[in-house]
Amino acid sequence: MLAIGTALLVAGPAALTGCNPSARAPTGPDPLESPARRAEADAALAHAVGQTEAQANPALAASARALAEDRMTHATALRAELRRVRPGPASPSAVSPPVPAPAAPVAATTDVSAARTALAQAARAAQDEAAGLVVTLPGYRAALLASVAACCATHVALLS
Repeated sequence: MLAIGTALLVAGPAALTGCNPSARAPTGPDPLESPARRAEADAALAHAVGQTEAQANPALAASARALAEDRMTHATALRAELRRVRPGPASPSAVSPPVPAPAAPVAATTDVSAARTALAQAARAAQDEAAGLVVTLPGYRAALLASVAACCATHVALLS
């Protein structure tokens, strides 16, 4: 009995669960791909608004820059998790449905209200998407998306 226990200890968790690295890799589109792409699109939108409104509305520009920074952080964290689960060179965009584009090219407009609304809508959409996925994912992935949803909810409140 002691010899079997020692063998299992040496063999590690893979021997206990029967798992190998290829068995852990999910098949099909990864549910984090869409939130990652949305975070990248939101960061670009917020950055553009921050640049456009820098002189005309410094408060909105500061909010937009903060949103851009947070959404880029989300994109980076989500991409890191995607690479951890699927370290291969597969192109994620080839297997995932496209993320809806932001409502309009807000950076070209001078309407502060429209820019604020577009940022709030983007953050709300990200919050809703992340919150919807939280209940479908295990452990760390659920916590990661819960954090994204909470951050986006904060930005929605600040922009509203």
